Amino acid sequence: MNSKNIYADTVSAINVNNGIVKMHLVAQSPNQGVTNNNDEAKFDELGEITMPLNGFLYMLSVIEGLMQDEKMKDMIERFQKAGIIPSEQDIKKAQTK
Repeated sequence: MNSKNIYADTVSAINVNNGIVKMHLVAQSPNQGVTNNNDEAKFDELGEITMPLNGFLYMLSVIEGLMQDEKMKDMIERFQKAGIIPSEQDIKKAQTK
């Protein structure tokens, strides 16, 4: 088995077709300078993860369990207070715009 560790900043898209899920991995471009305005981040494509739908659904259940962990809840709350990640209220505000 060929094992690789890949660092990705986020997933840019998830596509599902005929029971196959493809998640497109991206990393923030090193060519983007630091700015003080609200410019959108530029991302470089890294590749994709392809898996069967049942594997993807199992992954979601693992993530759901992780989100219920008290340590994870605490970390999310601290990141929200620090402004590193948006709060649920921030997300709702953005969705209503």
